[in-house]
Amino acid sequence: MTKHLFKWMTIMIVLGGAISAFAQDNNDKAKHFAISTAFGGISESVFHYGTHMKPVPRIAAGTLVGCIPGLIKEIHDSHQANNKFSGADMAADVAGAFTGSVLANFINSRIKVQFSGNKVALAYHF
Repeated sequence: MTKHLFKWMTIMIVLGGAISAFAQDNNDKAKHFAISTAFGGISESVFHYGTHMKPVPRIAAGTLVGCIPGLIKEIHDSHQANNKFSGADMAADVAGAFTGSVLANFINSRIKVQFSGNKVALAYHF
């Protein structure tokens, strides 16, 4: 499981960084979406390889867990002077976490990676 988690963490960090790089500095929603996409994908991957959950509950769980960092940030923001909890930011977090979970489920269900010594085998299932 740790090899799969490492694979997904790497892919999602790169994906999240790429999306954030294209987002304008003032486009907070795109950043929320990108970061939550990474957390949703990583979370679904943990559930995919670490449990026997079926796809729909696994995607739902990945989405829920993927939203937690955004929720924590919004709660923190609501306690700052001249700031408030943003429902729009939270919607971007939910959309991103769901997107990441669905993408991760699709990829995890189709791609098989095997590690053997210093060799890596990659197979795609149609």
